[in-house]
Amino acid sequence: MPVTGDGSGPARFLDVAVPVIFATARWHQARRHDQQVAAAHQALVHLQAVYQQAAAEPLAALAQRQPPARTMERHAQRILVIVPEHAQQILDDPAWPALAAALTESETVGHDPELFLQHAARRRTLDDARSTVRTLTWRIQRLAARQAPSARARAAPARTSAAARTAQRGQTPLNPSQPGPAAPSRHR
Repeated sequence: MPVTGDGSGPARFLDVAVPVIFATARWHQARRHDQQVAAAHQALVHLQAVYQQAAAEPLAALAQRQPPARTMERHAQRILVIVPEHAQQILDDPAWPALAAALTESETVGHDPELFLQHAARRRTLDDARSTVRTLTWRIQRLAARQAPSARARAAPARTSAAARTAQRGQTPLNPSQPGPAAPSRHR
């Protein structure tokens, strides 16, 4: 579930407005239209305020779904590798459980959380983000909302569960590309 809603309202508006305002500011900056550049930056300040207000409650709810300690450690290792320059800030942030929950939820529905984190971290710079954790959480949730996992990704949890059940019974799982054992003959 996106931080700011169900894909409509403030989240959808921000998805469209922020890149448009950045592009507008760059366009005016290239043409040395200083007043328009200042206006675009002021619009971004207002959009950040709207986001902060709209995201507070959903972020708190997301943080309530903090994953188990082992999962948190796995996500922390990803953070250390993928965004080392921001890792300590991210892991010390009180909103870190919300980011970990977003990564876990994306993984649960069949996405690769490592790829999502890489994409979210490199989408735009994090250096000027007010909150790196909130920015990454929002980006990951937006990616998950936009990109439906492939049929193969959706089937992965089912394959993993079937293999685990088979292993628990002490059986060797069948290779799907090889035919299974022949069914007993039913001739009378």
